[in-house]
Amino acid sequence: MFLTTPEFLPQHRSQRQQTLELITAAEARGQKRLVEMNRQVLGNRDIIIDSLDTPTAEPEATEHAI
Repeated sequence: MFLTTPEFLPQHRSQRQQTLELITAAEARGQKRLVEMNRQVLGNRDIIIDSLDTPTAEPEATEHAI
């Protein structure tokens, strides 16, 4: 289980950028499996960022199984 709050958005965005860079490098090297795995990581990261960016009535932790 993974819990996070909006205060960690900068770290999530930074990790998202690092994942994009890893995907780009893996694509250039033809590492299809590495690309595939990290696209899933990227999708999970986007879900987390989107959910933390969405204002709610009460601040609460976002929970995701990663």
